[in-house]
Parts: sequence; structure tokens; C-alpha cells
Amino acid sequence: MRVSLQQQHHTFVRDVEQRLYSLNRIQQELGSGLRIFQPSEDVPAAQHALLSRSQLALNSQYQRNIENGQGLISSADAKLSQIVDLINEIDALSLAADNDTQSPEDRTFAAQELNQKLERLIEYVNSKFVDKYLFGGHGTLTPPFEVSRNEQGLITGATRATESISGRIYRAIDEDETVAVNVTGDRLFQPIGQEDTAADLFYVVSQLRDTIANNNTPPEGMDATHSTHALRASLEGIRNRVIEEQTYIGSLGQRLTTKLSELKQSQIDWTKRLENSQGSEMTDLVSRLSIEEGVYNALLAIQSRVLSKSLIDYLG
Repeated sequence: MRVSLQQQHHTFVRDVEQRLYSLNRIQQELGSGLRIFQPSEDVPAAQHALLSRSQLALNSQYQRNIENGQGLISSADAKLSQIVDLINEIDALSLAADNDTQSPEDRTFAAQELNQKLERLIEYVNSKFVDKYLFGGHGTLTPPFEVSRNEQGLITGATRATESISGRIYRAIDEDETVAVNVTGDRLFQPIGQEDTAADLFYVVSQLRDTIANNNTPPEGMDATHSTHALRASLEGIRNRVIEEQTYIGSLGQRLTTKLSELKQSQIDWTKRLENSQGSEMTDLVSRLSIEEGVYNALLAIQSRVLSKSLIDYLG
């Protein structure tokens, strides 16, 4: 059966279009690194890709949560270390003032130093991380403690600014795994229901200052529980409470670091799954591109020779 020139031309155009489509597709895959552009092209692979993207998005959010939590607990730990150091300084001053060799003038000077340290203590407990108060519970925009002063401007005590100081701030660090990442100021410095007692840091320090200023004798109306020795014992209990919190923070920090490492490894694994689901193999694409270009050039060469023949050539 004789094939007409028109049929040859249509066949040629169809073959060329197919090759051009294949070349264009390969170039798209090379440029994007993808082999699937529409879910319908490979439904199972598209579903795997969707799952991988979802897991990667969750993974990224968990990592951000952990990094935020690490910032909070690291800042809180650093500030608690400063508070412990300050408590140690207060204790050392009080111990020295409790010595019988100290004169009333020495103790007056010591009381003035204690007052300065109490002012610093208030600054520390009202510290911020970025623009949020570290020890304010979930009420991070309000200073956790407000001070009260006497006519001379001396601090006589501190009170919790809001009830939110007891609130915990939670961060999801994995599926069904949530941790509290803040330190509540009430529990450490002024437990609820124990204001103006031996558990209240501000009360203990202010009473130490007043007792030492009164030549190491409890002010009028105060009993032996306000002696320097008794108040130092209370201060030690508060210091131990803060140190215990630091121990917990340290273990929490290690837990978050470990979890972050696991999530980063998981991110690598899910990224590989995503690439396997929708990605193209570069070596294979380059090979296919070379083949398609060879076929395309061969088509052009063959058809240019065939179509150049006249009708007389076929009638022979």
C-alpha cells in the first residue's frame, strides 16, 4: 500500500510533537526537581507526598516550639542563678552582721547593703525574656510582683500582681507530648497562702535588713523567729527551693535538646520520603533527555530526506 505525502507529513508532525512534549516535560522535571505536577499523574505517590508535607509541617512547628521553650527555660535558669548568687550574698552579709564583733555602725552599713540587694532582687524576679516577664506565669505582660514601701522608701514587702502568676505555659513538642516551659514566680518566691511568712523571700530579706539595722535584734513586737539566725535558716530553705527548680530546668533542657535532635533526624527522613514520592532522579533524567534529543534529531533528519522526494520518485 502506497503512503501519501500527506500521511507522511501528519505522522511526522505527530512524532515531532510527542518528542517535543517529552523534551519539555524532562526539562520541567530537571528545573523543578519534581516528577509529579498533578495528583492524577500518580495518585499513590501524591498521597505519600501529601503525608510527607503534613509531617514536615508538624515537625517544623514542634521544632519552633522547642526552640522557644529552650529560650524561656535558658533565660529563667540564668536569672535563677543570679538570684541564688544574690541570696548567697545576702546570707554572707547576714552571717557577718550576726557576729558579736560587729558594732552598731557596722550593722547599719550591712543593713543598707541588704536593702540594695533587696532592690536588685525585685528587679531580678521582674525580669523579662524578650518582651515577656519570665516569672509572671501566663500573665507575661504584667510584672509578677509589686512592692510596697514605707515612708522612708524602704521595701517592706511584695505582693503578686495578678492571679495569672501561677499559670503554666505549655508547648507541644511532639504528637501527644506537651511540656510546661515556664517558671512560676509564686511557687519559688512567695507561695500562695504563705505571704509574709518564712517561705516568702521578700519578707525574709526585708526582716533580715530590719533586724540587723536594729543592732541584730528583732524589732519591737517581733519574736525570736525574726532573729538573724532564724531568718537565715528560712533563707536557706528558699535557696534550696530555687536550686531544686534549677535542677528540674536542667533535666527539662536536656529532654528538649534530645527531642530536638530526634525531630531534626525525622525531618531528614520525611524529606527523603517526599523526594522519593515526587522527586525526579537527576541521572535518569539526563539519560532520558539525551535519548529524546537523539530521537528528535533523527526524526528531523529522516523526514527532511523523505519529504524532499518528489511524487515522481515514488512512481518510479
